[in-house]
Amino acid sequence: MLIIEKILLLKNSDIFKNCSEVDLIEIASICKEIHVDRSITLFNKGDGGNCMYFIYSGNVSIHDGEHQLAALSDNEIFGELSLLDSETRSASVTTLTDCIFLKIEQEAFYDVVAINTDILKGIMRTLCRRLREQDRITVEMKKRVS
Repeated sequence: MLIIEKILLLKNSDIFKNCSEVDLIEIASICKEIHVDRSITLFNKGDGGNCMYFIYSGNVSIHDGEHQLAALSDNEIFGELSLLDSETRSASVTTLTDCIFLKIEQEAFYDVVAINTDILKGIMRTLCRRLREQDRITVEMKKRVS
């Protein structure tokens, strides 16, 4: 994938949409293109983590054992928690289709965000959206049980 393709892809994502073209060039330069076949587990809950994945194409399942927590597709991210804190993975990820990812390693990411806080703001917005969705699901489940 050419650097310009990575830049265009990043620009169309929620997480990087507010970044300048100069910053997008920097981010694109640290993205590693990864091709993964269908039905491959990228990592398991409890594994160490130090990178984030951006889905260029394909679909993945975020799950805890057999319980699916989310299904993600093109232009979505996962692994962002481990990118930020190096803790163990909070869920497993398995490809549902053949996928192409852009992988961002923690060390390179820290170098870039040291210069541009807009990137961190994008990740925080994504995390907040996901937390709100999980809160909504939890409330609905509690109502069903009551």
